[in-house]
Amino acid sequence: MSVNTAAGTRISIGPIVEQDMPATDAAAITLLSGLTFVEIGEVENIGDYGDTVGDVTFASLGDSRTRHLKGLADAGTMDLTIGFDSGDAGQTALVAAQKDRSRWNYAFKVVYEDGLTDYFVAKVMSIGKSVGGAEDVIRRNVSLGINSPIYEDAA
Repeated sequence: MSVNTAAGTRISIGPIVEQDMPATDAAAITLLSGLTFVEIGEVENIGDYGDTVGDVTFASLGDSRTRHLKGLADAGTMDLTIGFDSGDAGQTALVAAQKDRSRWNYAFKVVYEDGLTDYFVAKVMSIGKSVGGAEDVIRRNVSLGINSPIYEDAA
């Protein structure tokens, strides 16, 4: 595999997932890959995402040494910048997901140009519009709160 540009990368939203994610990555990929997704159109930028583990420290008096332990994993918040298209089915699904106040998450997948696919579940936390000036494209700014690991499927 070689290095690629982001061109050709697509992100899609799936249905609400009304269950907790399976314990193994393989089972989660099987579950998520079997869902029907709709591509989110006119995506300009997909922000950073992926697990960061919290740094839990302990200061030992006996050896005057701070120890670092791994705490909670957090896949973060993904920010999307999208060209506003009120007729796009994917953008309409994002708006509906943002209004949903249930405890369940929505399925998402990111497909890269080389075929690698990332799956995860998230809540759509915010959707804002940026109008700008006369020569600006109206954009949606979307924030996804990721509530699962990132399940990477090379198939």
